[in-house]
Amino acid sequence: MPQTKPAGLRIAMWSGPRNISTAMMRAWGNRADTYVVDEPFYAFYLNETGVDHPGADEVIGAGETDWRKIVAQLTGPIPNGARI
Repeated sequence: MPQTKPAGLRIAMWSGPRNISTAMMRAWGNRADTYVVDEPFYAFYLNETGVDHPGADEVIGAGETDWRKIVAQLTGPIPNGARI
């Protein structure tokens, strides 16, 4: 029977604000087999809600505001040849 390459492992992690989230993100990001995404829906959220937030324009300008594209990126191939 032919061997197929696994599609990859996706891990979703949440933590409270000002908690260990940055440390965990950097720890995972230091792994050569891992691709890390930080707050992928944040630009969408700020754009959609219009909430008053310092730096909102910069976040929206740098991020993706179409939730469909975000979902496609998160469920599509893992970038940079990463497995996780």
